[in-house]
Amino acid sequence: MDQTILIIDDDMQLTSFLSRFLAKHGFKVRTASSGAKARGLFQADDLRLIVLDLNLPDADGFDLVKEFRAEVETPIIMLTARDEVFDRIVGLELGADDYLTKPYEPRELLARIKAVLRRFEVPANGGDGDELPDSIRFEGLELDIVKRRLRHLGDDRVIALTGAEFTLLCALVRTPGQIVSRDQLMDALYGNSVAITDRAVDAHVSRLRRKIDREEARSSLIQSVRGEGYVLAVTVDVD
Repeated sequence: MDQTILIIDDDMQLTSFLSRFLAKHGFKVRTASSGAKARGLFQADDLRLIVLDLNLPDADGFDLVKEFRAEVETPIIMLTARDEVFDRIVGLELGADDYLTKPYEPRELLARIKAVLRRFEVPANGGDGDELPDSIRFEGLELDIVKRRLRHLGDDRVIALTGAEFTLLCALVRTPGQIVSRDQLMDALYGNSVAITDRAVDAHVSRLRRKIDREEARSSLIQSVRGEGYVLAVTVDVD
């Protein structure tokens, strides 16, 4: 596997244990006990995922999520002792890919890490196994499935997507004009291995809307259908 994970947590006993535990499962681990130390590590070229405790002695975890996400697309899993749904949803809206509430089982964290990395690195397929075309165009945008990239066709500007946002958009472009249920989106994002509130889907949709909707548009490209799910309300062209 040989993938590097950055663990940001001021609990030295915990980070030491997690470093040994994850190393047994093929990961390389770096640790940081403060926001200041984390800022010197999060842009490393070999870094594949960040595990971030929201409660640090010198920084607010939400601020770090926002700061990291502005500069890198590296997946982020939040660790939090805050058991409020609001806090978790805010973290997802800021750009985190997943969250885990303390206390937690190390194997649960391992499962989350593997799921997020798989979502971020494996080419998108539909839930029924059918592959998407290499690229899909809609509303002046092109979603490149192979390169996992979304760009404006007019000026060739790339829109950075997190792994969750890319997976979500792929699920919606498969059936444009048709409702995709929250359960289907939850399965695409998290599979059946984790328990997570469906408000997480709403948080990812909200962030994705801010990236793809035009400022002057009267309505979003992603329409919500009360009690059912979401629909990509556009016509698409495929290669």
